[in-house]
Amino acid sequence: MTKLECGQNLGVTQPPPPPDDAWPTSDDPTVIARRETVVGPPPPVGPPPDRRIGAGLLLGLGAVALVAIAILLAYFLTHRHKDRAATTTVTTAAITTTELTTRVAVPHFVGLKEADALVRIGGAGLKPKEVFRTQAATPGIVLSQAPREASRVAKGSVVTLVIAKAPATTTAPTTTTTGATTTTPTTAPTTTSAPPQPTNATVPDVSGQKEAAAVQTMAQAGVLASLVFVPGSDVLGTVEEQAKAGGTTVPYHSHVQINLSKGPNATTDEPVPDVIGQTIPQALTAINGAHLRLIYLKLPVSSKSQAGKIVQQSPLGGGQAPQNAQVLVYLGAYRVK
Repeated sequence: MTKLECGQNLGVTQPPPPPDDAWPTSDDPTVIARRETVVGPPPPVGPPPDRRIGAGLLLGLGAVALVAIAILLAYFLTHRHKDRAATTTVTTAAITTTELTTRVAVPHFVGLKEADALVRIGGAGLKPKEVFRTQAATPGIVLSQAPREASRVAKGSVVTLVIAKAPATTTAPTTTTTGATTTTPTTAPTTTSAPPQPTNATVPDVSGQKEAAAVQTMAQAGVLASLVFVPGSDVLGTVEEQAKAGGTTVPYHSHVQINLSKGPNATTDEPVPDVIGQTIPQALTAINGAHLRLIYLKLPVSSKSQAGKIVQQSPLGGGQAPQNAQVLVYLGAYRVK
């Protein structure tokens, strides 16, 4: 073993070798390799990163904002509709259907003829009650009514009509003298009775008149009309012909046929319902249900059971009439003889 080896083993430190005086040139491959190895971080690839807020982030924020607005708007609309619905329900509940369908306004009757008033009262769905008052100046005219005009009453209510009539006849007091004896004058009580019924009637000329006017004219003359609908070019319900000419004498309250036009646009006929024995409101419902209309006149009857009931009609039940035609009925009116 050499001294050097022994010294190393004994922990003796060897001095470093002397430096090499030769300075490497730039062309030395060792230097070139070392220079490339010590170079700093590699140059960045592509453009530098953009630190501004991106367009996608803006779109996302905008979408979130729109969703929030939509939720607020839906909440507002939903609650607004609920409030409106609640208000509408309360308002509707305040109106009763019964009042709208069963109450009617009382028409004006004062000054009308008795027959016209009865037709109007039936058309309004009301029932007549006649009270007669002596009035020489205007017999057969309605003097007053109760309830008054425009009052709202239940459908089917009774309306009282005061109809003027001619003064009743009275029996004058008589004095009887026998010889020298004088009896005390006695005054017969005043009695009210219907005027005696005539035996004959004169048929009026109703050619060219409308149905309602024609049947009223005949009734006032003491003649009852029988209606027959025939083809014609005149307006529906116009009198085309009458069975007996105007001026003909017939028994009082006898029937005389009048032919009425079906109208230029008549298509099919409707079956006429039988309303004998019914009240005016009942008959009106049945006839309107058959696509027909109703007119009625009063006819004196001797039985209280017939008062306020239909005792005659024309055309008869089971007959035919064009759509919207008027069916004539006679309403029983009881009068004390």
